[in-house]
Amino acid sequence: MGMFKDMRDLSKTGKQMKKERGGSLKMMKDGLAQANQAVQQVQADQELAERLANEGVDGTATIVQMVATGKEVNMQPELQFQLTLDVGGSQESVTHTQVVSPAVIGQLQPGAQVPVKVDPNDHSQLMIGLAG
Repeated sequence: MGMFKDMRDLSKTGKQMKKERGGSLKMMKDGLAQANQAVQQVQADQELAERLANEGVDGTATIVQMVATGKEVNMQPELQFQLTLDVGGSQESVTHTQVVSPAVIGQLQPGAQVPVKVDPNDHSQLMIGLAG
């Protein structure tokens, strides 16, 4: 009888390992998908920054509110900002999300005015420009 019990236990263990391996593979797949999404976001941000450096207009934004999104890219936090944007004398409120260097976070407080580069045709497309 002991042999059949051992075989049943071995079968159960094999099935459990198969489930865990499938779970591990799913976790790896999900992690890879998240990493790919982060890389795509970084590339999009770089493309936007390059385009705005060449075609953007200078403006000033006053930080109304800022909140960490919980995401990090290369150990740099992503922040979501509520801004009052001043471009060419006209003001408007915008929401903007950007990865920020920890070296400049101290400069980013509610009430602070920061330089921005803004798409002249779509003011929601902007980059906060601080040296850091």
